[in-house]
Amino acid sequence: MTIQGGNLHSILRTYNRQIKYGKIAAFDKSVGKSADKGIDKISLSPEAKKVMFLSSLISESEDKEITNEDLEKYLEGFDFAKASDEDLEKLKEDILNKI
Repeated sequence: MTIQGGNLHSILRTYNRQIKYGKIAAFDKSVGKSADKGIDKISLSPEAKKVMFLSSLISESEDKEITNEDLEKYLEGFDFAKASDEDLEKLKEDILNKI
């Protein structure tokens, strides 16, 4: 059986892809077992959490007037570094109810 040069290159390229993707698939399976089911996680800085919180608060309070002084009073002593999503939701609800 004779294989021409172009066909040989195509066969080798296909074989190389199969080997490469087989290694990737094996790696993904091994990582998935040890990781939290392949879920990506990110962490935000306290400043980023604060900016996101304020943006959300302002967008939900379109009909209410919020001043900088009010925000400073409500956020005084609040640690965004240790705050969970639930803590932020509760704080937002508290602020919106008080305004």
